[in-house]
Amino acid sequence: MAIYKISYVVTGKPHPGAIVNAEEKPQIGDRITLGNEEFEVVEVLDLMPARGNFHFLHVTCKP
Repeated sequence: MAIYKISYVVTGKPHPGAIVNAEEKPQIGDRITLGNEEFEVVEVLDLMPARGNFHFLHVTCKP
C-alpha cells in the first residue's frame, strides 16, 4: 500500500495550508477539506522520486 506525504498550498486567500499523510494520490479537480474549509485541487507535483511505498507530493489548491 502506498503512503503519500502531501504538502497542500492554498492560493487565492490567506490559509496556512497543511502537510497530510494519505493512502490515495489526489487528482486535479478533487475537492479536499483542510480544517473547516473545502478546496479544489488544481496542481499535483512529485517533489522527489518515491522511496519504496512513500511518495512526496506538492498539491496546489484554490477556494
